[in-house]
Amino acid sequence: MPSIRDMQDRMKSIESIGQLTRALQTVSASQVRKMTQYAENSRHYSELAWQVLNDLYHEDEFYNKTELFLQPDTIESAVVVFISADRGLAGSFPMNVYREAYRLEKRLKVPVEYITIGKKGADMLARRRKKIVADFSDLSATVDFHELRILSNIILEEYNRPGLISVYLVYTEFENIARCTPVTRLLVPFFEKYQDFVKTSPYARGTGCIYEGDPDVIMNSMVKRVIRMMLFHALTSSKASEHAARMLAMNKASENSDEILGQLQLDFNKVRQQMITNDLLDIIGGSEEQSKNKREMLAESGRFD
Repeated sequence: MPSIRDMQDRMKSIESIGQLTRALQTVSASQVRKMTQYAENSRHYSELAWQVLNDLYHEDEFYNKTELFLQPDTIESAVVVFISADRGLAGSFPMNVYREAYRLEKRLKVPVEYITIGKKGADMLARRRKKIVADFSDLSATVDFHELRILSNIILEEYNRPGLISVYLVYTEFENIARCTPVTRLLVPFFEKYQDFVKTSPYARGTGCIYEGDPDVIMNSMVKRVIRMMLFHALTSSKASEHAARMLAMNKASENSDEILGQLQLDFNKVRQQMITNDLLDIIGGSEEQSKNKREMLAESGRFD
């Protein structure tokens, strides 16, 4: 049976842990609202940017200026932009998104290189000796649209290397607090997204607008902006999912700490009550012994008289 002091120390420790988990839960809840607001505010801009790029592609002077809209016959290698957690205490969130990347690698059956965003994902890939060509873990703390410029340039450089290369995006899609699903998206080329867009909004090439400047420069600028918008959506959605997972994990930890603290308090009360009872029994026993001794002394003194 632990002593009273040991139980008090453990109760203080559990109480401190509960305060920490509740604080982390509150911070994560505010970050979820912030990230979802970012994603919602950028949604309309992203849709409009993609529509402008499609309109641009169907203009006569821009048609076939880029091969990003064409479907390759085969691919020789792949690059995966892997967005994972930046910190721990998020439950199974890092492992779930890694499983999605692992399934993609097995499905492609070609050499795969990784571009990582998030320290946890980079550490997991490094431990498994995966080839990481670039690491942008610092981006996970900023979530700035303009900071994605360098990453979009690297993605296009990787795509334009000799050989048929596809670039995939693996991240966690935020649906609601209780549902965050790891997904895989083909980042470049655009043929999957382009085909879906054409099915819903068929376009024919025309000359409805007049554009000033070099068509190659304009098309390249729009392509980079669309890639940055797709990355920004994936990053904000993944961050919202990470904070949602951490909020749920910390909520469960807070409930567990309250349960453990309640059980410890009950055990502490039992031990303290037992000690009080033992002290009372000792006092009563000592009082009775003193009374007995006193009676014996009185009896002996009366005998001598």
